[in-house]
Amino acid sequence: MKIEQLEFLIEVVKAGSINAASKKIFISQQSLNQSLRNLEDEIGFDVLNRTKKGVTLTERGREVFSAAQAIVARYDQMLRQISEYKEDSTDVISGKMNVHASPMISVCILPVVYVDYKHSFPKVQLYCQERYQDDIIKEVSENPGDVGFVLVANTLKQFFDKIPDNVELSLLATYPIYMAMSPRHPLARQHTLSLQSIKDYPLIIFEAGGIQGEHALQDEVNMHILLSTNNTNMTRELLSEGDALMYSYPPYVTRGAFPDCVHIPLNTKNIVFELYMVHNKEANQQQRRLIDSFSSIFQQYL
Repeated sequence: MKIEQLEFLIEVVKAGSINAASKKIFISQQSLNQSLRNLEDEIGFDVLNRTKKGVTLTERGREVFSAAQAIVARYDQMLRQISEYKEDSTDVISGKMNVHASPMISVCILPVVYVDYKHSFPKVQLYCQERYQDDIIKEVSENPGDVGFVLVANTLKQFFDKIPDNVELSLLATYPIYMAMSPRHPLARQHTLSLQSIKDYPLIIFEAGGIQGEHALQDEVNMHILLSTNNTNMTRELLSEGDALMYSYPPYVTRGAFPDCVHIPLNTKNIVFELYMVHNKEANQQQRRLIDSFSSIFQQYL
């Protein structure tokens, strides 16, 4: 016997018919009736008299109905008490936190993390901003309670050289580098791409380096930079219309970002994207709890 069967019985009796109750509680009439049949089979006798005009309780059904009301009322009281215990608990995480993420993160990972986090920690006021890498470092350096997430190529030494002393980078994941392109692109049928094969095509940098146009392969191959941007609509338009390439990585594929593109890996195993959490070493205990709580959810989606 399930608590929902008793709840269903109460709703049916109140509504006077299975059809009316099914509409009220948004369950099919067939499923509702079957659930009640299962209840009757389990207890060994009919609870309801079913007629074309509706339903009424049998003599024994009135006793079951009375007991069901008491059980459901006690169950609801227990749920309210549990909710009150959670609200009164000193372990409930609350506060405010700013989350900064580079566009390649915010376009495919951050949205699902945000929804999960708000569900898990409803008392935290969460503000998410899309920023370039250097801006994320600056914000976290100046605001100990902030946290950032950046995707950076391991070849961009100048990025790592500029990290302030009070900022720490924690490596969360490493990804191979892909190239995204239109399905009509001359390279779209390849299984892997070499540096030589991509060098003659224009490159769109959808924040895989920074606003200055730095990018993962700049020291490896000379490519014409068509655009450096964090505008997804402009990026999609340019990719669909021409022979441009754009940096991509596995989460774009698994989470359906830029779905109209073909995503092909580069065969450069020594050059990868690294995903870092950026946090301030001077964060206090409460700020650190907020950062850790968000990081724990974030890492579930990598």
